[in-house]
Amino acid sequence: MKNRYITIYMFGLLMVSATIFNGCKKSDLSPTPTTAIDANDAFTSPGKVEAAMVGLYNLHASGRYMNAMLLQADIKGEDIFVRESGNYGRFAQAYSYAEIPTSIQQAFWEAGYQLIANCNQAIQKIPLAPLTDADKKKYLAEARAIRGSTYFNLIRCYGKPYTLDPTAPGVPKSELPLNADSETLARASVKDIYDFILADLNFAEQNMSASLTKISRLTLPAVQGLLSRVYLSMGDKWVEASKFAKLARTGHPLDDNATLLNGFYKASGEWIWDMEYTADNNPGFVGAASFHEPYDIGYSTFRADINFHALFGADDIRKQQFLISDAGYDDPLLRDEEVEDAGGFLMNKFYFKDGFDASVVLMRSAEMFLNEAEAEAELGNSGPAQAALFEVQRRSIPGAVISTNTGDALKSEIQIERRKELYGEGFRIFDILRRKETLKRTSTSHWHKVNMAPGDNKFLMPIPVEEINANPKITQNPR
Repeated sequence: MKNRYITIYMFGLLMVSATIFNGCKKSDLSPTPTTAIDANDAFTSPGKVEAAMVGLYNLHASGRYMNAMLLQADIKGEDIFVRESGNYGRFAQAYSYAEIPTSIQQAFWEAGYQLIANCNQAIQKIPLAPLTDADKKKYLAEARAIRGSTYFNLIRCYGKPYTLDPTAPGVPKSELPLNADSETLARASVKDIYDFILADLNFAEQNMSASLTKISRLTLPAVQGLLSRVYLSMGDKWVEASKFAKLARTGHPLDDNATLLNGFYKASGEWIWDMEYTADNNPGFVGAASFHEPYDIGYSTFRADINFHALFGADDIRKQQFLISDAGYDDPLLRDEEVEDAGGFLMNKFYFKDGFDASVVLMRSAEMFLNEAEAEAELGNSGPAQAALFEVQRRSIPGAVISTNTGDALKSEIQIERRKELYGEGFRIFDILRRKETLKRTSTSHWHKVNMAPGDNKFLMPIPVEEINANPKITQNPR
């Protein structure tokens, strides 16, 4: 029997779980899912196919996969840091770029390939299931969109940016269900993985059913938003990035400014895609809001850098996201005063419900306006770029006027707006990497200062040692 870590995860099984790898505060306990269905049985009726698809979304929403990615993406930048003491050993390695192949954070690789393995089962079995042609097309579009999104997350963490070196080693490309006798997989190139991602997402965009409107599942606007992100990350597909950003935000107008202070825990009209949790189906204390919240109900270990805090003008309503309630968790979204702690500022953007029944935003129209603005600026279309940027600015800043900047000044203004609008939502390090910027942490907030140029190997997450030991074709990332 050939032995490889990627194969071992899930071949022959599709998880349909009533729990989502819950996390216990101050420990690494993570219960395993409660139910597993043999793949040959999981697609034998319409009801079972639907249950299998729900299982895919449950895996996607786990604490060790999507929540972990959102948190790492912010903590690795310069705007948010994890406090040096009392961090429970979570995200300190990621923040200080001291990750090792045996780190608990490397469960992200395992969770990602577990999800891909289940998507591959679905993609193979759905065409043979007793479904109408329309339902087959709908479910295939969903499964391929989930797989494409998962590869996008993995390649950005374990491979060089496409804009820097598309020929560099990426991640293994698994497009069929694997079994114990399958050949081991080497790392495909970054470009090969991006081509694979685009094939999946373009298929989904062309075949996604208009009947899918629930934003906790992938819908047509969400797939279009993913395409905008992927094209933006490629650095030479600005026309496509702008096109799909416009399509994605259609039907999802920006909320009014008061909504920015509502805690980001329940969906609004602006949201395009989210993860929705219930009291008995959630990631517990390892959910994203647990680390951001200011009241020590969750982990409460993330802080805003003082230089980042200074980017917000006094009249910017988003500055109120740093105001903490004098009543504490009894009235958590009451906004009374700023609180400095551990060298930075407490944040109150995300409300952490102690019952865990809340939603986590994955995509909203503000991002799409900013994608459009960046793409148009890169194309030299200053007018459309200024107009798209202004939609975000005027919502948050009373009396805002449309930018007159052009060229590099406009591009810089757009990136600053991305930082202010999207912090805590999983973007910062990926923006730095795709734009080939130098990561500089210089303020007194940071207990681990860095000056990391584009291409620095420390940006690459190490591949788990179990994968290296099990698969002789896998090469480790240099450090």
